[in-house]
Amino acid sequence: MTLCIRELSFKAMNKNFEKTDKPFSVAIIGLGNLLLGDEGFGVHLIRHLEKSYRFPHGVELVDGGCLGLGLLDHLREKEALILVDVFLSEAPPGTLQIFTWEDLKAFSPAALASAHQIGIKEALYLAELEGLTPSFFKVFALVPERLETGTSLSPSLSKELDRVSSLIVEEVQRLGFVIRKREEIDVPGDTDEDCGTKLSLRRL
Repeated sequence: MTLCIRELSFKAMNKNFEKTDKPFSVAIIGLGNLLLGDEGFGVHLIRHLEKSYRFPHGVELVDGGCLGLGLLDHLREKEALILVDVFLSEAPPGTLQIFTWEDLKAFSPAALASAHQIGIKEALYLAELEGLTPSFFKVFALVPERLETGTSLSPSLSKELDRVSSLIVEEVQRLGFVIRKREEIDVPGDTDEDCGTKLSLRRL
């Protein structure tokens, strides 16, 4: 599938993570409605990450559901945010695009796949007014195949779970966190006190 990546353009970039010894906290937030097929991709992705990887303290997996303005709470608490969602496009289903903060603010209404995304845009503007622009921010969004009643993903998006999960893990690792696959550590007698993924199932 097509992978389109735009470079982050705002000033506070990864260098901020390199220049300070302050412990960073990251939230990976899956957005969407699980009852509308592919619209729930973000939530499915969070569950896939939790099932497949062990994340260290400081990395929180969040089932954001239809988060909207609730994003502000995470912007107040975290230095880095990664969102996972879907967007409407004429590109083939399963096409992945990675958006920046500025990209999301400029998002066309025609590309919005759900009402919660309007709230996300509003949250970004309010965050800037409060001085809450994060040091690191990316949105991983895929083009859905179907947005209809149902709790399962389409084949086009289901097969992207592994690939998108790997990309997100790589991003978090670049921020200095050690992440291991569960199959590497979930064996008898093996413990890893440094790993402690926090999975939040709250819907804001």
